[in-house]
Amino acid sequence: MRLGCAPSVRVLVRCWSAIGLALALALATGLALPSYGEAQSNPLIERGVGEFEDVRFEEALQTFSAALVRSGNTTTDLTTIYRYLALTYLALGRQEEATGAYRSLLGIRPDYEPGSDVSPRFREFFAAVRTTWEADGRPGLPAPAPVSIAHRSPPQADRGTEVELEATLEDPDHRVASLVLAYRQGTNAVFTRIDCNLAANSTYVATIPADAVAPPLVEYYFEAIDATGLPVASRGDVAAPLRIAVPAPGGDIAEEPGFWVAIGGGVLLVAGAIILGVVLGSQGGTQEGTLVFTIGD
Repeated sequence: MRLGCAPSVRVLVRCWSAIGLALALALATGLALPSYGEAQSNPLIERGVGEFEDVRFEEALQTFSAALVRSGNTTTDLTTIYRYLALTYLALGRQEEATGAYRSLLGIRPDYEPGSDVSPRFREFFAAVRTTWEADGRPGLPAPAPVSIAHRSPPQADRGTEVELEATLEDPDHRVASLVLAYRQGTNAVFTRIDCNLAANSTYVATIPADAVAPPLVEYYFEAIDATGLPVASRGDVAAPLRIAVPAPGGDIAEEPGFWVAIGGGVLLVAGAIILGVVLGSQGGTQEGTLVFTIGD
């Protein structure tokens, strides 16, 4: 484990709830988290585990949320994702969401036990959730109609101006309790999350503030959240966000040095145009896209 110094624990004491502190102490003393020892097919899982072990819980939460709504998850993948979501929510003092994640885990792995190497406080919490789950008839995960998010990304925005975004939900079983917009300037720092406002029918709006709109680009994604606090759909995600180009005043976005680094795609110059291969996030996976910039008049 990468956390093992007392100063780090003292810092965590000041900002975490008691239950979050219990996890920090467990990590600091080297207690291993349970694992089924099976290969994971979702690449975001390894990234999330690394963030969790580095005690970067907010980042781990975003990564595991993205992993949950990716297509192709196996039962082993989902078991790991729900387990780490439950632990991460507990570390952040969010017991209601941790309950939802653990009940979802039990729905697909009724035999799951946290193990003796998890702190007693955490075992008590999980035992209480199991008792309630069993009293409710040991429900499995439902198979509701899928949720989709329709959204058209603006190609460009002016520096220092607000960007209003609109998204439409298709939610036949009314699973979604809220729609969240996560955004950040460039590729730096953790995404800031804000709730979208319902404008009309199933259409939601949210605004990226002006101070986040700066060259070379803004990254963002939408995430639909159910009543338990778990994501059920996304448009883009933390690993493959949507992007809006932000040129410098009086300049060309293609001349921004940071732009080429931030886009993370291949660059090809063909007949006076720059063609960029870009990975765009979509609900349940990713899509390959192309951006074309014309050079000259």
